[in-house]
Amino acid sequence: MASRRCTAARRPGANGPPDNNHADFLNLVAQREADGRVSNRPLPLSVEEHAAHRKRLESVRFIKPKFADETEINMSGMLGKGKPATIKNLTCELTMDFFLFVCGNYNVKSWGTSHVYIRQFQQLYTTIAGRYVDRNDAKEVYKYHRQVLVPRFGLREPNVNGKPVVGADEVRVLLTFNIAYDTSIFPGERHRLNQACCYLILSYTGARIAELVHNQRQRPQDGSMEELFGLKVVPSEGRQTISESADKDEGGESEVAQDEESLRLDEIPCTQTTGRGRPKALCYEDISMMIVEHPVTRRAIPVMSIKFVHHKGSDNKPKPTIFSFTPTRELIFCPVSIMIALALHDQAFDAPSLTNATRVLGTKNWGSTKCTPLRWKEDVKKIPVFRRFGRGGDLSKTEDMLHSKFRDDLGRQSLDAGFEQRWTAKIFRRGASDAANGNAPDVVRDQMMRHDSKFATFHGAYLNERVQFDLQNTFLEEETEDQLYRLFAHVSLARDPRAKRDMVPAEVWANLPPDPEIVELQQERTALKQWSYQIRGHKYEVKIRQLTETIRTMRVGREAKIVDQYRKHYFYNRPTWNIERQARDEEEEEYVEPAIDLEIPDRARLAEILCKQPKDLSETEVHQLRIEAINTMVALCDRRETIKRERLRTRPQMNISIKQETPKHLSKMISPY
Repeated sequence: MASRRCTAARRPGANGPPDNNHADFLNLVAQREADGRVSNRPLPLSVEEHAAHRKRLESVRFIKPKFADETEINMSGMLGKGKPATIKNLTCELTMDFFLFVCGNYNVKSWGTSHVYIRQFQQLYTTIAGRYVDRNDAKEVYKYHRQVLVPRFGLREPNVNGKPVVGADEVRVLLTFNIAYDTSIFPGERHRLNQACCYLILSYTGARIAELVHNQRQRPQDGSMEELFGLKVVPSEGRQTISESADKDEGGESEVAQDEESLRLDEIPCTQTTGRGRPKALCYEDISMMIVEHPVTRRAIPVMSIKFVHHKGSDNKPKPTIFSFTPTRELIFCPVSIMIALALHDQAFDAPSLTNATRVLGTKNWGSTKCTPLRWKEDVKKIPVFRRFGRGGDLSKTEDMLHSKFRDDLGRQSLDAGFEQRWTAKIFRRGASDAANGNAPDVVRDQMMRHDSKFATFHGAYLNERVQFDLQNTFLEEETEDQLYRLFAHVSLARDPRAKRDMVPAEVWANLPPDPEIVELQQERTALKQWSYQIRGHKYEVKIRQLTETIRTMRVGREAKIVDQYRKHYFYNRPTWNIERQARDEEEEEYVEPAIDLEIPDRARLAEILCKQPKDLSETEVHQLRIEAINTMVALCDRRETIKRERLRTRPQMNISIKQETPKHLSKMISPY
């Protein structure tokens, strides 16, 4: 008789799960087993279906390449400029003439842009015609572009204006201005923390902004995407679909209704790749937050790691990269603290007791474990961390922050902070690559930038154009000026803290001559209105409203150009003005850093903590200050400023004399006689 095996029941002990956890685990097992029984894989084909599938593939001449989503949108836009039949029968001469039309009728300024258009046009031709562009024809088109189009239209070289690079000092200035001195009104103060966290993550990782926020273009609604990429193959000449070939071989009954098996075979070349069910922006499931024991101080500290998946080129060559972040001693540079504050505001932690910074930072590692991961709730894992605000100032629960909002706020803040050039998100990527170059091996640098080492992309596109080496003193065998050359390499060299985005004096606006084109449009509108204030119901209402919108657009565009031109004029001539003042022995105007004057108490306290942090604090004092900063950030997320402290300067209206007589080209239209 076989002995009966007995298993001793294990007791979880102090470090085991709670008693009420078993029911949750059993429910989870049941749910996963039920999901496992439902297979999403397509049913395998039978022998007859495989034979029919091979018959259909005989009519396939070309399988279309897999393009990225942005490339498909660009190709669909180019399809609107030409008919598929014309592109299919394309010649080298027609291609040259087409790009002559593009450069002459569209706002193309750099030959790098037109070069990209040519490459995208080749991809469009390959997708429609089902064959690659002849190599000799492609070379002729590129030579025509370089020898004819570039000099004819004066296309400039790409990146001729330089590649600005930032360092820690410039990022500190921008963060300080964002928290303490920015007077603009955001839809919610959480957006200010979103901006600061994005600045830091971009600086520490070299990631592109599309990996953090929403930067996906809207797909065209004219059906061009479905026309180009609805079918993954190009049929042979004279065949519209693959199924027609099979119908002909089976007796030519093309009008016979397809059965279920034929429909299954037709779906094979039309299958679309399924997504992950979440935005491409940074979501909570991409972030791993944990409490670890510092190997030196033995203190429990919060650390964070972010996994970037949706980088450029991830559709064809995915290169997932994980970056780790640790708490910084200077709280203004700490993305971990901001991320904890955002998670607390979203109530994203799975542990119900983690409701404030004291509970989070006070978590200890129990037993023999050296790491305690802070798990997220299941319903927030696929939610973006940086989310947009609605028109009423309400924070969206699922929609990620727009790249256009981040771009505009970054550009405005950089100009108001006194920098000469408007910042873009690329400036952080260049700064991160510049910091890694030389300090990290080339393999690590290329991994961080998601570059393929064999293409030397860094040296071609990201290498700082300013040589960061004192070759002069090295040649003279003297002591090198490393700190001075470090200053030369960054954009803060020409910064003027007194400069603002709009710094045009009132005298310039008052003496600015009117734009003749705007004056002509105003005269035309006045003649159409016939001195009538009421426009609704007017017989020329549509024309008057069109003129009003055109005048407004032209006026706003002109004012923006004047603001930009005066700023360039100021930065170019300011050194000369200062030299002449010194020659006249004028007294130097001392710059005094403005005081922090904020209306929201939480923001004022946060600015005091981050911007005025003492440098001689102990580890315990920094820990307590970090807790206060995180709790203040959580409270600030629910605040919104609604009153402007500094009203915009009212620009003096230019006196424009409107002639009383009616223009000749309108006299017949207005008067019936």
